[in-house]
Amino acid sequence: MRNRARRTTQTVAETSSPTPKRTIQNKRFNKRKWVIAISLITIFFLVLFLNTYFNLTSGVAINPDGETLSDTYYLSGPDPYYNLRLVKETVETGIYPYYGRNHYDPLLNYPIGTSGSRAPLLNMMAIGFSTVLTPFMPESDALGYSMQFLPALFGALIIFPVYFIGKSLFGRKEGLIAALFVALIPIHIGSGHGSAYGLFDHDSFNLLLFFCIFYFLIKSITNKSTKTLFGIILESDIYALLAGLCIAALSMTWVESRYIFSVISVYAVVQMIVDIFRNQINPRFVRSIVILLFSGYLLSFPVLSVRYGGFNFDLSFFLPVGILLFGIIYVVLDRKKIPWLLSLPTIFIIGLAAAIFLFFIRDLSNAFPFLGSLNGLAEIIYGSGIYGDKVDATIAEAGTYSISRTVMSYGPALYWLAWSGFVLLLWEYVKQKGRRDYFFIIILFIINIWLASTAGRFLNDHVPLVAILAAWVVFYVIDKVDYRQMVKNIRNAGGGFKGLRRGIKIYHVLGVLFVAFLVIMPNSLLAFDSAIPSAVTQNGSSNLKIDYFGEEHGGAFGSSSYKEQYWVDALSWFAKQDTDVATPEDRPGFISWWDYGFYEVAVGDHPTVADNFQGALRCVFRLVR
Repeated sequence: MRNRARRTTQTVAETSSPTPKRTIQNKRFNKRKWVIAISLITIFFLVLFLNTYFNLTSGVAINPDGETLSDTYYLSGPDPYYNLRLVKETVETGIYPYYGRNHYDPLLNYPIGTSGSRAPLLNMMAIGFSTVLTPFMPESDALGYSMQFLPALFGALIIFPVYFIGKSLFGRKEGLIAALFVALIPIHIGSGHGSAYGLFDHDSFNLLLFFCIFYFLIKSITNKSTKTLFGIILESDIYALLAGLCIAALSMTWVESRYIFSVISVYAVVQMIVDIFRNQINPRFVRSIVILLFSGYLLSFPVLSVRYGGFNFDLSFFLPVGILLFGIIYVVLDRKKIPWLLSLPTIFIIGLAAAIFLFFIRDLSNAFPFLGSLNGLAEIIYGSGIYGDKVDATIAEAGTYSISRTVMSYGPALYWLAWSGFVLLLWEYVKQKGRRDYFFIIILFIINIWLASTAGRFLNDHVPLVAILAAWVVFYVIDKVDYRQMVKNIRNAGGGFKGLRRGIKIYHVLGVLFVAFLVIMPNSLLAFDSAIPSAVTQNGSSNLKIDYFGEEHGGAFGSSSYKEQYWVDALSWFAKQDTDVATPEDRPGFISWWDYGFYEVAVGDHPTVADNFQGALRCVFRLVR
C-alpha cells in the first residue's frame, strides 16, 4: 500500500508539476509581447506626432484663400508638385498619365514635351487613401490631406522594420531602443528628404521599403529550417519572396529602383567570394538571392514594360542574371570540391574581364543597343560617379555636406555611436566566424557611407542603420553597467541613504549621464526643432521657432512648406492668364530653371521650357566633352 501510494504520489507530481511552470512562462511571455507591442505603437505615434502635428496645426501647409487643390494645399519642394499634377490628372481622366514611351506631358520641355517618368504606386496610394477621407470631407480636400499626410505615415512605419532588424541582429531591447532613436533623429523628422508632413515624394516610402527588403533578406539568408510548403518552397524562400514583393513595390514607385538591385548584388558577390575563401559555400544562399531578385523584377515587369514600351535590357534585368550566373559558378565550385587557391584566381580573372568589358561599354552599346543600360554602371566606376558631372553641380541636394552638418543631422553623439557599433560589429563578425546577417549590415554601412560622401541627400538613407548600431552600443553600455545588480545591492544593503551609498558606484552615475545628457537630451531638442517649421503663422503674429525656443534660437531643421507660398501665389495668378486659350499646352511657354518647372505645370497651367529631367543639358555636356 505504501509503495503504491508513493508511486501514485510521484505520478501525480510528475504529471501535474510542469503545468503551473508552463502557465507562468506563457504568462510572462505574453506579458513581454504586450509590453513590446505597446512600446512600438507608442514610438510609432511619437514619430507621427513629431513629423505631423506642428506642420498641420500651425496652418503653414494650408492656404485659406486657395480656390483649387493646387493652390490650397502646400507641399514641400518642386517634385511633390509634379506628383500633385499626376494625381489631379488621374482623378480627372481615370487614366494614369505621362508614364511610358511616347506618353508625353505636353506642359514639360516645351514645345517638345517629355515623359513624366513617375511610376504610379505612390500617387495611386494617395488617391486610394483619400477615399477613406471622402465620407468626412469633399474629394478635393481628401486628396490634399492624403498627399500631405502619407509621407509622415510612411516615416512613422519605418520603426517596425528597424525594430525587427535590431531584434534579429542583437535582441529585443536593442530593437526597441533603435526604434526610439528613429524618432529622435532630426533629418528623419524634418529634412527635405525625410518624412515631414507635406513632403509628398517617394523618399520616406522608399526608406520603408528598403528596410523591409533588408529585414526579409536577413531572415532568408539566416533561416535554417528544412520545412517545406508543397514539398518545394522552403521558409527561406518565403522570406525571399516577401523581399521580392517589396522590391517590386519599389520599382513601381521610384525610377532609380535599380539602386536596390545594385546593393543586393554587391553584397551577394562579396559574400560568395568570402564563402569560397572560408570554404563555407551554401547553395541555399544563392537560392535566396536569386529568388529575391528575380521575383522583384518579374512582379514589377508589367509596370516596367509600360515605361519602356515592352521588354527592355535594363540594369534591373542584367544584375539578377549576373548573380544567377555567378551563383552557378559558386555552386559548381562546391560540388567539384575545387580549392580556393584555384577558384579565387579564376573568379578574379572573370571580374577583371567584366571590368574591361564595362570600360568599353559605350562603344559596344553603339553596336549593340541592348547593352545601353550598362553605361550607367560604367559611368559610376570609370566616369563621374553618382552626382559627379557638371549638371549635377547645379543641384543643391547633390552637394556634399561638411562633417559638422553630417554629425548634427543624426545628433552629436548618435553618429559616433553608430561608428562605434560598426567597429564592434566587425569584431563580432570575426569572433562569431562569419555571420551572414552581420556581414550584410557591414556592407550596407560601407555603401551608405560612400553614398553620403558623394551627395548629402543620401544621409536620410543612413538613418535606420545609425539608429540600429547606436542602439546596440547604448544597450551594450547599459548592460555592462548592470543596473539590475545595482538595485539588488541597494536592497541588500538595507535601502535608504546607506543602501544608495553602498550600491551606487561611479560607473553607474557615468552611465546615466552618458545616456541622458549625451544621447537622449540633445537628440530630443534637435527632434523638437525639426518638428517645428521655421515659419510665421498665418495671421503673422508670431514665428513658431521663436515661440517655442526663444528669440535667440535660429533653428537648424524643420519643414520648408512655407517656402512654397510665394511660388504658389505667383503661379496661381499666372494660371488665370491666357484663359481665352482653352487647352493649357497651347498657351505661351514659361521659361524656368529646370526643377521649378514642376511648380509651373502643377499650378500655373502653362507649358514650361524647363528641362526638368536635365536630359537636354546632359546631352550638351556630352557633346562638348
